[in-house]
Amino acid sequence: MTTKLASIPLAVVLAAAALLTGGSAMAQPAGRMGGGGGEMDGGRGLLPLMLRSANLTPEQDAKVKELVTARRAAARSLMQQLRQAEDDLAAKLLAPGNVQFADLQSQLQQIGHLREKVLRDSAQTALEIRALLTPEQLGRAAQANARIRELQREMRQLWQEGK
Repeated sequence: MTTKLASIPLAVVLAAAALLTGGSAMAQPAGRMGGGGGEMDGGRGLLPLMLRSANLTPEQDAKVKELVTARRAAARSLMQQLRQAEDDLAAKLLAPGNVQFADLQSQLQQIGHLREKVLRDSAQTALEIRALLTPEQLGRAAQANARIRELQREMRQLWQEGK
């Protein structure tokens, strides 16, 4: 199967949402800083919409759920570590006394490392999910993704016009 650049961001969204999901592959992702999701709706409903637009077969749906289930524990652990690192940074920023940028370096590096790991793990899962899809399914999902992006741009324009 050849790589279509238009479908790669969709695949990353699918995998990130799937990895951060507490329920099945069709559930909604949990929200937190860096936890994924669209800016218009917090990511809720994006994964089901994209997978629905691809019209997964029952076999594909089962395989996606297996992939997500297999990665869920590791993803949860990673997200807990990221939340703790973010909490540690917030605590340091809100502590009494002077705080210099150098004082934050350790937490910033840890957060950066964890976010990169989340991204890499999500991309790997995205590739595995993508490999399950036919070229036609990728095309349908890419079209749905393009339409969502178009609607988001329109919504941003409406908000800006109202200012």
